[in-house]
Amino acid sequence: MLGVLTRHHPVFRESTLSHCDNFPKVFRLTFPLRTQRVAVKCLAAFLISTVTLTSNAQQPAPLSKKEAAIKRKADQLAPHAPISVVRIHSEEEYGDFVSSDQQGFTFYDVDRKAEVTLKYAEARKIKEGYGGYNSVQQRHTDRTKTLLIVLAVAGALGALIGAVAAAKN
Repeated sequence: MLGVLTRHHPVFRESTLSHCDNFPKVFRLTFPLRTQRVAVKCLAAFLISTVTLTSNAQQPAPLSKKEAAIKRKADQLAPHAPISVVRIHSEEEYGDFVSSDQQGFTFYDVDRKAEVTLKYAEARKIKEGYGGYNSVQQRHTDRTKTLLIVLAVAGALGALIGAVAAAKN
């Protein structure tokens, strides 16, 4: 039976509240010592589980090797550095690096004139510098891709001219 304990009750004399002189008299009413211990243990278990759950919920997922490589590259870039971003299943984008964090990075796209935020998983590669500029499309282009196309066209024309020259002889 739970009851009101007074200062003269033997259980109260053993409790920690009986030794506290500054504790208000209203709170000197207490439960048996065994009930107090169980309540304290339950409260401690609840607090520990709450802290554990919140700390696990705040941890970001670990990055894959590819994402970690892109993050390392983004960490080396200075703000406003010109970059080319090769996205997965999309065209290459060109802009100025703005910032990076644990999950992604932000850059200012010079063709769209807007800030773009990407997760590391959405990018295939980050390259320093812009590509060339195509005045017909009024967009930046990949120099490597343009060089390969020019070489392929020149090779095809050379083969065609060689075939015509050989046919004349």
